Amino acid sequence: MSTEALVATPTHEEMIARVDAIVPRLRERSEETERIRRIPDETIDELKEAGVFQMLAPKSVGGYGMGLETYVQVVRRLARGCPSTAWSVGYLVEHVWMLARWPQKVQDEVFAKGPTPLAAATGSPVGVAEKVSGGYSISGRWSFASGVMHSEWVLLAAQYKDMRLQCLVPLSDVELLDVWHTSGLRGTGSNDIVAENFFVPEYRTLDWALLGAADNPGSHIHPETIVHVPIATLLNMVAPAATLGATEYAAELFRERMLVRKVKHTTESRQADAPLAQARFARISGLLITARLHWEEAVRVVSASYERRPSTLTDSERARYRLSLALCGEASAEALRLIMTGSGGNAQRLSNPLQRIQRDVNVLLNHATLTVDPIMEQAGRGLLGLGFTIPAELF
Repeated sequence: MSTEALVATPTHEEMIARVDAIVPRLRERSEETERIRRIPDETIDELKEAGVFQMLAPKSVGGYGMGLETYVQVVRRLARGCPSTAWSVGYLVEHVWMLARWPQKVQDEVFAKGPTPLAAATGSPVGVAEKVSGGYSISGRWSFASGVMHSEWVLLAAQYKDMRLQCLVPLSDVELLDVWHTSGLRGTGSNDIVAENFFVPEYRTLDWALLGAADNPGSHIHPETIVHVPIATLLNMVAPAATLGATEYAAELFRERMLVRKVKHTTESRQADAPLAQARFARISGLLITARLHWEEAVRVVSASYERRPSTLTDSERARYRLSLALCGEASAEALRLIMTGSGGNAQRLSNPLQRIQRDVNVLLNHATLTVDPIMEQAGRGLLGLGFTIPAELF
């Protein structure tokens, strides 16, 4: 019997319901997640049991072969419980999908134990590679390895002449540096990786341009549409989904507090009865509607490209979806600012989840997928038909 026949694939609604059921426990563990600077083992176990990590894995290896809409909704829902968890899980799920794009020999190796070979991936900064007998020798120090604390593999970028290689390495063979001490997203454990003259067999290296293309080795193995999608389009979706979900959670907390909180220097018995507070909440709600609409537009533009072969985006489409994601982040950030300035001093206590959400979102907004100035510049060029000043696959 094939692996595919043994797996009962949940519907979109069933997967979302599974994740929603975990969210209350993510909230309970959010302080612990930040303190230990990694996702607690209990959370990882629950996510595995819910099938979250196999969402994007092809059915032929025991995965669910689900699409973009389910994936980004899961990240958004997880962020309503814990943004650090949403961030790490979003990338761990995505990296399973990346492994499904490799040639058959690598897939046989990584999927030998099941449909969820967890891997971190980082190319910042890019390491260096030298050709040696049977493969490459790579050296470097790579940062921002989100999810590495839960991984058995790591994907490292290394430059060989004019080719950027993606190198698949067992995590146990490289050095992990505990350096992730940050103001926000502390629970992602996005530590550094070091390797010096480390040998990688040639079959575990792949030209990044080929891995990222619609026509990648895995696209000739698996029929699922998502395997035929250029890699950058999914890489850009995690930070906006996490930012939106986190801000929605903050708005929920603010609403609950408004209904019981007494504000100094006002005559109302609770904040919700003050007209200015009511107007503040209306503005917050409007900004969240704006953020959701921009986010949904980005998902729609990318999803529409799936129906094409190859499923590449035009410059105009790429500009539109990147612009929509940036504006989603901008509206979410403003909504969160209004929440925090209307929440009083108690919101800054470390026991209050609002301050953690604020710090997490501040870090999210510094990710390349949400940094507004360069995105606006490139999006403007794309919408004007002037062409990007950077390679399209990097935008």
